[in-house]
Amino acid sequence: MSMIARFVQVEDAEIAGFAADPASVERLFAGSPDQPARTAAVTPALEERIRANAPGTMAEALPKLAPATRSFISTRLGIAEQEMASMGSAEVLLRLMRERLGSTPAGTAAREPERPTLSLDKAWHGVHYLLSGTTEPGASIESQAVLGGTDIGDDEEGFSGYGPARYFTAEQVAAIAAALARPEIEAEAAARFNAERMERLGIYPGWTASDAGWVLGALRALRDFYADAAAHGRAIITCLV
Repeated sequence: MSMIARFVQVEDAEIAGFAADPASVERLFAGSPDQPARTAAVTPALEERIRANAPGTMAEALPKLAPATRSFISTRLGIAEQEMASMGSAEVLLRLMRERLGSTPAGTAAREPERPTLSLDKAWHGVHYLLSGTTEPGASIESQAVLGGTDIGDDEEGFSGYGPARYFTAEQVAAIAAALARPEIEAEAAARFNAERMERLGIYPGWTASDAGWVLGALRALRDFYADAAAHGRAIITCLV
């Protein structure tokens, strides 16, 4: 399954609420980048994670799921873990999840506000490398733009299975936006593009010389997204989904 980096602008004052209730952040990423969903539903990543851990019975699968994931499912469905364990197969549980999470009774959830969003698709690791010259986040501010930020919650898998969502405060967004606005940054990034080297380093998802325009276009989109968020005094939440 592909790993796609998504970014969502939020108000700075909302960060504390998302940090206090990590499960609530899923609703920011449940829809498409152009049309955010109003409420969280059953994501493909969550379905895949449940199936991967449940080749036998749910009683065998539940202990393999992260505690936060088990708690999330139990809370959303309004059933105890013992009841989930008695369901027999993953498909029974997933069918119940789709039925109950597919529609929300009127008045139980506030309409999710429209928020500016960005998807880097699968170019995220390449953008990170072109900005920083490294495979992982480091000390430089440029290396924080894609893979940095503060984790939301302590579940290593996060709701998507690819790690927790992360946030940047409005102050951090402004600092990253300023760094990405340097006139020379695009030339520096272009000079770092080397498909053979990126392949050797294991930069996701795999590279050929013809990908240069694609990844540089994604870098420009990220730069513009940070600039827009900074201009409006907003924070950013990002996640791999």
